[in-house]
Amino acid sequence: MFQYLLILSLTSYINAAETPIIGILSQEAYLVKDAYPDADSFIVASYIKILESSGARVLPIWIGQDAAYYERVVNYTNGILFPGGGTYFNETGGYGEAAKQLYELAVKTNEKGVHYPLWGICLGMQVLMYGAVGRDIRGNCQSKDVALHLEFVAGYEESKLFSKAPSQLLENLKTKNLTYNYHRYCIFEDVLKNNNLLTDWRIISKNKDTNGLEFVSSMEHVNYPFFGTQFHPEKNPFEFKKTAVPHCPEAVELAQYFGNFFVDEARKNNHTFGDKKVEEASLIYNFNPVYSIYNTSYEQLYLFYKQDYNRNLL
Repeated sequence: MFQYLLILSLTSYINAAETPIIGILSQEAYLVKDAYPDADSFIVASYIKILESSGARVLPIWIGQDAAYYERVVNYTNGILFPGGGTYFNETGGYGEAAKQLYELAVKTNEKGVHYPLWGICLGMQVLMYGAVGRDIRGNCQSKDVALHLEFVAGYEESKLFSKAPSQLLENLKTKNLTYNYHRYCIFEDVLKNNNLLTDWRIISKNKDTNGLEFVSSMEHVNYPFFGTQFHPEKNPFEFKKTAVPHCPEAVELAQYFGNFFVDEARKNNHTFGDKKVEEASLIYNFNPVYSIYNTSYEQLYLFYKQDYNRNLL
């Protein structure tokens, strides 16, 4: 009896505003098909870990669903992370199509006065631009398996992303190779300008690829809490196969900063599930990661199958 009362007492004090639920968009299983041919989609576990280590709970977002599903996702969650990976934006029922719908819903939500954040990492930053203009504006570049220091643009101190960052962290970002890059597509400033995106988006930092081509490495929306990082903060504390990923204390601190920042952004709205049972059935805790280091470049993966979509649909 005492044990029951104690559990009831503890659960009644959970504050949803302090433990936001953040959705992470899954993607087609192209990158892992050789190792897991039966998988339909996946999420790399390090994206989940970086949010959980900052106090958030995670909801996997399915690809290939109808508009009503994505509307429920936004209404029930406190923010969305678009992860990196490797897929196409023009696939019917795929990552790009879902991201565009979620982006548009996030815009509408913020226009209503609700602070609803988005964070895109690598491919995810690129898909933010796809959501903004409705077409793929990425360009080719080569920045694979390399850690870089950030080359901040003038006024970066006033950005939402870095205005409250500790001075030592900013100094580390400027002088130490702490941001891990692995991408063959980039977002370029002139392309943003030609698509009239620089009115709504602010470039915070740039970097150069192995051929000296300058690309945007971090950016944010001027009016909405939308953020993009071409580099991978989540890999610093959680991915160990690629030797160029930095694991020094400063690199781990950097990852924690980004995780804390975004989770704090998600705490600024009061979206919640109306049904506790639906909430519990929808969270990532219903799935087990696989140890994938031997046959992929990732430590752990969450693999999803078509039956999961039906069993865990909001």
